[in-house]
Amino acid sequence: MRGVAAWTVLLAQAVPGLPKPTPAGPVVAAAARAAQAARERALLAELGRPSAWGRAGQRLLDRAVDFLPALGAALVVLLVFYLLYRLASRLLQGLLHRTHADPAVQEIGLKLTKFFILAIGLVMAAGQLGFQIASVLAGLGIVGLAVGLAAQDTLANLMAGITILWDRPFRIGDNVTVAGTFGTVQEIGLRSTRILTTEKIDAILPNKTIINEKILNHTRTPQLRLGIPVGIGYGEDLEAARRVLTAAVAGHPHVLADPPPRMVVKELGDSSVVVEVRVWLTDPHLEREVQLDLLERVKTALDEAGIEMPFPTHTVQIDGPQAASQAPPASQ
Repeated sequence: MRGVAAWTVLLAQAVPGLPKPTPAGPVVAAAARAAQAARERALLAELGRPSAWGRAGQRLLDRAVDFLPALGAALVVLLVFYLLYRLASRLLQGLLHRTHADPAVQEIGLKLTKFFILAIGLVMAAGQLGFQIASVLAGLGIVGLAVGLAAQDTLANLMAGITILWDRPFRIGDNVTVAGTFGTVQEIGLRSTRILTTEKIDAILPNKTIINEKILNHTRTPQLRLGIPVGIGYGEDLEAARRVLTAAVAGHPHVLADPPPRMVVKELGDSSVVVEVRVWLTDPHLEREVQLDLLERVKTALDEAGIEMPFPTHTVQIDGPQAASQAPPASQ
């Protein structure tokens, strides 16, 4: 019935002899239904005439022709703002490159520039098409308020992303440990940060989580000290172990000769003396690779020198004849 009523309005404007629809108002329900039935009968009768279709099509064509200038103006506005975006992005990219800005800042700055310029272009184009700009902006404001209340976590991640870009605790390419995840920073976005782990797994961490966690940047400084913990027996000579261990790691190509490697006693454990071999790396980005190589070198050197690396053991001592009588019998 709504489709029939719409055709009634269209043909009433195109055909002079067709009854006009009565405006809505406080009328009697029976009279309104009778008037609606009369319009439908007139419409059905008019649809049977070929001239009615011609007049309706002509009116639609006239309206399309009248709409073409506004559509052309809207397209011109979109083209102008697109060219403006291309020009502004090139200028901004050159400026950020000359100021040696962080790559993440450059990427986000270009994205924001594209969003704002094209958004203004869409609003201006909508004005050329006859939309009420004030009403559209008011509606967008209400929608933005509702979305902001419903997406508080997203806004929190957004503010955390801005904080990361401003404080710069790490950059793209740094090796970091965040929330128990170690890897190389691949991308810093407004909502999340991508870290590539040593297993080549892409870890995506929300910026809000990163801000609230402790951040360990392994490559912030040009040099990094690496510690290799080793347990040796209590009966071993510490000086002999020191000579063996320092000689084993000193020949590594990514270990600095100055400051030289050294061994320190870190802990007196339950079953071994825990020592730590400390070296300085030439490149902090090679931390995990060098750590694995040094572990293998340390194990091989201690085995060749005959220095014991004891494993944890527990000794149970039973005192007195009563305790011995209560011991479980040996299995046959």
